[in-house]
Amino acid sequence: MKILAVDDDDSVLQILRVIAERAGYSEIVTVTNAGSALEQIIAAQTPFECILLDIQMPVMDGVELCDLIRRIPDYHDCPIIMITAMSDQQYVDQAFAAGATDFVTKPFDVHSLVARLTAAADSGRTRGQATGRG
Repeated sequence: MKILAVDDDDSVLQILRVIAERAGYSEIVTVTNAGSALEQIIAAQTPFECILLDIQMPVMDGVELCDLIRRIPDYHDCPIIMITAMSDQQYVDQAFAAGATDFVTKPFDVHSLVARLTAAADSGRTRGQATGRG
């Protein structure tokens, strides 16, 4: 599964990479801001199959980025998992309203994150089968 992880904290990105790789997902691209994320999405030869977004980032937050990603045709159904320290219900509601698929709070539980990545991979296989790509 091809994953894009976006967080302005390099240490979080390193942790996400290690968790994803240990779970068997070695194709992970990490970026530290929304602009770089959009560049990666546009430049990708094949679409990302899962996106991990931090909510609190400078310039453009993860909720705004999620909304923009959902407007890109190849990403209408792509799993987008919000990863954030903010667990307040208003942030959860905003993330889901923008098109987030799931939500994990920092510090995140490794098993919970792996379960969400596995669910994203499973939904990707289901989408691929439905469109003849899987």
